[in-house]
Amino acid sequence: MTTYRTVIVDDDLGIRKGIEAILRMDPEIDVIAHCGDGRSAVNHIRELRPELVFLDVQMPELDAFEVIAELNQAERPQVILITAHERHAVKAFELSVADFLLKPFTSERLIGAIKKAKDAILRERAGGLSKQVEQLLQTVRVLENISPAGQTRIATDRRDQLVLKVDGVLHFIKTADVLWIEAQGDFVKVQTREEAKLVRDTLHHIEQRLDGSRFLRTHRSFLVNLEHVSRVETALYGDYTVHMSDGTKLRLSRSYRTKLKQLLESTPVA
Repeated sequence: MTTYRTVIVDDDLGIRKGIEAILRMDPEIDVIAHCGDGRSAVNHIRELRPELVFLDVQMPELDAFEVIAELNQAERPQVILITAHERHAVKAFELSVADFLLKPFTSERLIGAIKKAKDAILRERAGGLSKQVEQLLQTVRVLENISPAGQTRIATDRRDQLVLKVDGVLHFIKTADVLWIEAQGDFVKVQTREEAKLVRDTLHHIEQRLDGSRFLRTHRSFLVNLEHVSRVETALYGDYTVHMSDGTKLRLSRSYRTKLKQLLESTPVA
């Protein structure tokens, strides 16, 4: 279950307890602390790293805006500001807080603010994960093009692994397990021994990452692993039908048959 670590900050103990009572009704909200002054708020946020903070504007030592100013961007949680004075609203939204509660507020209004904060936190989590995935992909791309000795690989070197990003998850697939690949609009279907994976990529880009002596473009939409070709038959208009080991029949168009002929001529026939 998704949980949201939460801190409540208000110099009025009664208000803190009232907010906490409502929050306890939401199983996704984990109230990890509450405090009554701005300095304690800064310390709690830095130590506990909550994702959500209910923050009263007027407090001893530091007000809400001073608390936010003391935190760097990486330390700042989503904030729901609480105040009895409407004049603070403009400044609150200049700081891009999740929501602004004007005292006295109803439990329904509080629940609505929580929903806004949750949505903002989920967007942050998704953005953080996407950034991590992109960083990992960049590392993979570097590793794919660097040999153990630190030298750039020659383009004809054997590539034994294909890295695919599917729905934010990296899949490391042995190229020997790839049967065939098909372009499908903005996506590419990669058929392996076990399953098919749909990747947002281009056939040309994937082809560049594979060993050209093992993978053959048979058509502008198809790329096949020669190790999984069971037979090739003539078809109409000078084309051929390529039978794959999984029973799939793919087209070999005339414009690509020269490459197949060259590969076959270089392959010993028993």
